[in-house]
Amino acid sequence: MDSDSDFYGDEETVSSLQARVDSFDIAAWWTRHHSLLAKHRTMPRPPKHLSQLYNPYASLPGAWQLGEPISDFLQRLPPATTDYRPGLDWIWVANPYYPPRPEPWRSRFIEGGRERLALLEDFKQTAEANRKKVASGARASLDREVAKERRATVEDLHELAVAYSMLTGKWMLFPAPGCVNEVWAKVVQATVAGTLGIAAKVDTRAAGQGGKERVVCVYTKDFRDKNDVARVLNRLRELELVRPGEGRPLYYKSDAWTELGIYSGNGWGISPSLYSSNDIFVYMRKANTQR
Repeated sequence: MDSDSDFYGDEETVSSLQARVDSFDIAAWWTRHHSLLAKHRTMPRPPKHLSQLYNPYASLPGAWQLGEPISDFLQRLPPATTDYRPGLDWIWVANPYYPPRPEPWRSRFIEGGRERLALLEDFKQTAEANRKKVASGARASLDREVAKERRATVEDLHELAVAYSMLTGKWMLFPAPGCVNEVWAKVVQATVAGTLGIAAKVDTRAAGQGGKERVVCVYTKDFRDKNDVARVLNRLRELELVRPGEGRPLYYKSDAWTELGIYSGNGWGISPSLYSSNDIFVYMRKANTQR
């Protein structure tokens, strides 16, 4: 078998179990059982011995430690008043039930990704130069070609991310300074209980930050796994950290995009986010009605 998660048994049994797993829709299940889960959402997973739990951030000064009571952690590093200093730009918490995965080949991904973005940039510059030489009617055609090349670039970057295991992504919350402790406490409790994502972080307070919104990132294991992305968003809804149709939506961004510097207003015209909460809530409703 390829991994500890593979099924054992005769061929018929394995095929039957695998078919049941493949057909299981996580997003629909979470939506359908929302009321039941809400009654038990504070219940942690069965306890494990500390040696069976995981914390990839144990060496960081700004991280929750295995065995540390959540109340102590929140009191030790309250994001509203924990100031930035070198080595303490983020406060981290890990899902202790999620085992570590092999490190992504970050340097190779960045190298290949930048080369692909450079090709897109060259294409855009050539098209822009040609816009000045052609009749106005032909400019729309040039714009379509640029859009086509942009889509091809995004597809290529996704393939690179998969090839080099740059798969993690995150939902991003932007609480006001006066709310950041409350928001972070909910995220920490759910992460440590194993009911949210694989990890989370919040930025520390920068000098002169004043009333600027803070950043809370809630990580999932694979940006391609839309059902898991939806599951985590649904948990955030249960925690009342997002409400469908109210306020501005949340956005989900892949770590691959962060590594390549694809932010809002980037010169390539690539969307910095893969999903919005509005998109995923629609996806969840459709998935639920189809079952």
